Amino acid sequence: MYWDIKQEDNYSLYSPLNDVEAEFISALSDIDFSVNNIIDASKISFTEPIKFALSNLSTAHLEAQKSFVVVVINVLTMTDLEELFVVVPTISEAIDYIYMEELEKNL
Repeated sequence: MYWDIKQEDNYSLYSPLNDVEAEFISALSDIDFSVNNIIDASKISFTEPIKFALSNLSTAHLEAQKSFVVVVINVLTMTDLEELFVVVPTISEAIDYIYMEELEKNL
């Protein structure tokens, strides 16, 4: 298994066990986009194939009306990625983001 997965009531947190690009991209296909998900990509280098794979996963979540948040520590990387999918600097902020989206959906 590639992921360390923490499942909560409102979301699942996926943390990669290594930073190998091909394994990361392959493991993204195992993520269930019918639930809210957080990807801890704080140790991942954002190459074009990784950006593309995360963008596609984000689109699948959007179509399923579920939240998808990527944790990115580097602020410069965040500004580059925020047009492709939701990025935040910490896991705590990702959890808050999902809870806020859930509240909005319930209004």
